[in-house]
Amino acid sequence: MARRRLAFYRMKEVRVPGVVVAALMFVIVAVGSMVNARLQDNVDSLRVTVVQANNAYVMEQKRVTELTEKLKLTTDDDFIANEARTRYGYLAEGEIRYVVTNPEVLWDNGVPPVDGAADQGQP
Repeated sequence: MARRRLAFYRMKEVRVPGVVVAALMFVIVAVGSMVNARLQDNVDSLRVTVVQANNAYVMEQKRVTELTEKLKLTTDDDFIANEARTRYGYLAEGEIRYVVTNPEVLWDNGVPPVDGAADQGQP
């Protein structure tokens, strides 16, 4: 019985032509390069996703910093009073509200200045 097992595990010597070996190697290299190209595309897309996520993180950090600064400002009574006047139209005691019904007379040519032109003193 031991002899049967030994014969079963014995391998035959087979000669394979060089052309077949070369063709097999070519197929292995071609498939490997295709797999590598797909993996590289996936890695590139993941890198783009990481860059976008980092940019979004930086923007959110800036937003958090701005909101923190704004929160610090809101503890000031002058800020609260200014917001009440500008946003909600509240008046303090003794203040008088003026409403301009024809704002076009405030400028020489009747057209309000563009935001940048008002800073530069141009109409």
